[in-house]
Amino acid sequence: MNTLIIFTIRLILGLAFGIILTRLFKPDWGIYHGVATGIILVALAYGMGYYRKSKR
Repeated sequence: MNTLIIFTIRLILGLAFGIILTRLFKPDWGIYHGVATGIILVALAYGMGYYRKSKR
């Protein structure tokens, strides 16, 4: 798969899970907090992938 497609899929899933997690644990927060949480999740996924590859 193309890296752009993988990034797009990760971004969509990260945003969806970020919004769901925000709504479950902090329902008084707005949608922007959910989007920020999703972006953090995507950044953590790429960071952990980089760490795993650099450790070899």
